[in-house]
Amino acid sequence: MKKILILLIFMSLQTLYSQEDSSEEAVSDETDSKEIEAEKEELITSLNEEKRDVLRYGIDSEVLDVISVIQSEKDMTFNKELTDLLTYNENPDINRAILDYFAMIEVDLAEEQALTLLQNHMEDYEYSTNLLLAAVSYLGSIGSVSAGDVFYDLLDDNNLALSSAALRGIAKLKDDSRVDEIMELLEEYSGDTEYQDFSASAILVLGELKYTSAQSLLETFLEDEDAPASQRQYSAIAIGQINEPEGLDLLTSMYVRSEDSLLRSYILKGITEYDGPEVEQLLLTALRDSFWRIRVAAAEGLGERKTSEAVDILEYKVRKDPVRQVRYSSLEALGKINNSQAREFLLSQFEGEKIAFDIRQKALTLMVEHKVSGTVESLEKVLGPRWEKDKDNELGPLCKTLSTSEWASLEPLYEKMLEHPNFVIKIYGIRGAKLNHLSSLVPSITGLDIEGQHLNVRREAKAALESF
Repeated sequence: MKKILILLIFMSLQTLYSQEDSSEEAVSDETDSKEIEAEKEELITSLNEEKRDVLRYGIDSEVLDVISVIQSEKDMTFNKELTDLLTYNENPDINRAILDYFAMIEVDLAEEQALTLLQNHMEDYEYSTNLLLAAVSYLGSIGSVSAGDVFYDLLDDNNLALSSAALRGIAKLKDDSRVDEIMELLEEYSGDTEYQDFSASAILVLGELKYTSAQSLLETFLEDEDAPASQRQYSAIAIGQINEPEGLDLLTSMYVRSEDSLLRSYILKGITEYDGPEVEQLLLTALRDSFWRIRVAAAEGLGERKTSEAVDILEYKVRKDPVRQVRYSSLEALGKINNSQAREFLLSQFEGEKIAFDIRQKALTLMVEHKVSGTVESLEKVLGPRWEKDKDNELGPLCKTLSTSEWASLEPLYEKMLEHPNFVIKIYGIRGAKLNHLSSLVPSITGLDIEGQHLNVRREAKAALESF
C-alpha cells in the first residue's frame, strides 16, 4: 500500500512539472510571435518616412530619385524637407531638381535662395549653368516681382544661354518696365550668328509684351528671305501677338504666297492671334493643307477659339489623318471646344473597343482634364467587365491615368481600384484618393494596412493616411 502511494505521488509531481514546462513554452512561443509581428510592422514603414530618411541621409543619386518620385506624384508633403535641403546642400543637380519641382507646383518657398543665387552669379560667383537656368525658370514660374530687374541685368551676361533664359523670364513676368533695352539688343545683335538664339528669344518676348514699337522691325525680318529662319518664324508669331491690324494683312499675304511650308506654319500661328470670321475660315481650310505642321497649327487655333463649326472636320481628322500629331491636336481641340457634339465624340473614342489604344487613352486624359459630363459613366461602362478579369492589358494603364487625375468625381473608380485583387491597381487607387484628398475613402485605405496585404500596398496606404 505504501509503495502504491509513493508511486502515485511521483506520477503527480511529473504531471505538474510537465504542465509547467508546457506553460513556459506557450508563453515563450507567444512572446516570440509578438516580437516577429513587431519586427514585421517595423519593416512596413510609411513610404513618406523612407523618403524623408533618404532626403536627410541618402546619397546624392538616391536623393535625386526620391525628388523625381515626389515630382511625378505632385506630393507637397515634403516641401519643408526640400526647402531645408536647398539651404544646406551643395550638389547643383539636387538643387536644380528642387527648383524645378517648386516651379512646377508654383510655390515661393525658394524665392530668396534663387534670387541670391543669381545676384551672386553677377558678382562673379561660379555656379553650374543648369542650376542658374533652373533659378531663372523658377522665379519666372512663381511670378517673382523682385526678379524683374535681375532678369534685365542678366541680358548682358556673357552666358548666352542664361541671358536667353532671362528673356523668357521677363516674358513670364510680363515686365515691360525696361522693354526698350530688349529692342536695342535685338537691333545690335541682328545678323550676328553667335547671337541668333538670343535674337529669336528677344523677338518672341517683344511679341508677348505686345511692344508695338517693334512692329516695323519684325515685319522687315519676316519679309527678308536672307534673314535666319528662326527670326522669320518667330517674327510671324510676334506680329500676331502684337495684333496690329496691318499685321494681319501682311501675315495673310505671306501665308498665301510663301513657298516655304515650315514658315507658313509659323505664319498661321501668328494669324490665329487675330479674331474674325475670315480667320476662322482660313483655319478650317488649313486643316486640309498637305503639310502636317500647318494642319496641327490650324487644329490648335480652332481649339483655342472654341470654334464649334470645326467639330465635324476635327472629328474626321481624329479618325482619318495619317499623322499622329494631327490626330492628337484635333482631339485636344475638341476637348477645348467641349460642346455637346465634341463631348459625345470624346466619349465614343474612349469607349470604342476597335479604336487604337493610344487614341482611347488620349481621349480619357482629355475627358478628365476638361471634366466632360458622362466621364464617370463611360469609365464604369469600359472598366466594368475588366474588374473581374484575371489579366487585362488595358486596365493597368487606364487606372494609372486616373491615379494622376485631379477630379473628385472619380471617387467611385478609386474605390473599385482599392477593392481590386491586383496590388498594382490597389496602389493606383490609393494614389488617386490621396491626390484628390478623398477623406471618404480613408476607411477603405486603412483596411489595406493589415497583415496579408502586399508590402508595397501597406506602405502606400500608410503614406496616404498621413496626408489626410
